[in-house]
Amino acid sequence: MSTNVAEQRRHVRVYFSNLDETSCQFSSVGKSVGLLSASVLNLSMGGLHLSIKGGVDFAVGDSLILNSLVHRVGLVCNELCDEQISVEIRWFFACTEIGRIDIGCQFLSFTEKSRSSIDNLISLKINEYQNAGSLPIMSL
Repeated sequence: MSTNVAEQRRHVRVYFSNLDETSCQFSSVGKSVGLLSASVLNLSMGGLHLSIKGGVDFAVGDSLILNSLVHRVGLVCNELCDEQISVEIRWFFACTEIGRIDIGCQFLSFTEKSRSSIDNLISLKINEYQNAGSLPIMSL
């Protein structure tokens, strides 16, 4: 089995330029931490990379519910128009120097409407990359 992450990826991954471009709200299954907000740093059809302000205890394998996903051009999906999206934490990294926790999450389930909305956001970012003369990291 390869340990090279790039070789394990199956989906086009797009990156967001700053902490305010794309955000989400999520809750943790089985933990009473309430609704949390995070910046989305990258996204693919396989999952997303979140960055939150520190102070929450997460572990690999924890389940989260993605309640909303918002991009600077508007709402991508939320619990009012779609089912909530289930994700599992695959990795996390606490950066105490800047007080943030980065979390890598894998999508477990989502509706066709949510899938289409996420795919549209990825396509929008790819078009932005192409217009700027660069391309996202892609896997084969």
